[in-house]
Amino acid sequence: MSRSIHFQSATKSLVLIPIAVGINLIGGTLCSTLKLPLFLDMIGTIIIACLSGPWVAALCGLLTNLFLAVVANPVYIPYAFVSMLCGLITGYLVKMGFFRNKFGVVIIWLVCTLTNTITASLITIFVYGGATGVNSTSIVTATLLATTKQLFLSVFSSAMLENLIDKALVFIIAYLLIQRIPKKFLSQYSYSL
Repeated sequence: MSRSIHFQSATKSLVLIPIAVGINLIGGTLCSTLKLPLFLDMIGTIIIACLSGPWVAALCGLLTNLFLAVVANPVYIPYAFVSMLCGLITGYLVKMGFFRNKFGVVIIWLVCTLTNTITASLITIFVYGGATGVNSTSIVTATLLATTKQLFLSVFSSAMLENLIDKALVFIIAYLLIQRIPKKFLSQYSYSL
């Protein structure tokens, strides 16, 4: 019987992946097209982390970046690691009960922001030489680089500013959407809140 319940839960999680990736693609493509200093490509990943756990969220993050690389810009491929890592971290923190109240959501937001900033900055520096040109954050990085003459500080500072704002919006939207999902639907998932 428990095998049947686990299989049903896994199947429901797999059905959610295309929906979550679609939500991510809408946010990511919109921000990329408008050259906004945001990404908004993790809303679906956060939602699926809350419903199905860390590994399904990591898969969602990977698929999102692969699709964004195809529909928007190939520069997204190395950042798949960042999306996967944030999906894992969010999923495990949800599992620990952090998403049950606003204070816990703030903690997840800050941890995810720091993780994203560090890993994305390293990718930006070592893969792209300090700027990708995907959004207007590259302008901030260039300005800081001209002022400080320090590549890591410039990339890290602009990434931190961008991620604080971007992930705040992502977590607010995800939290509000999760709050609107009926409890009967939530109870069908292994990580129901």
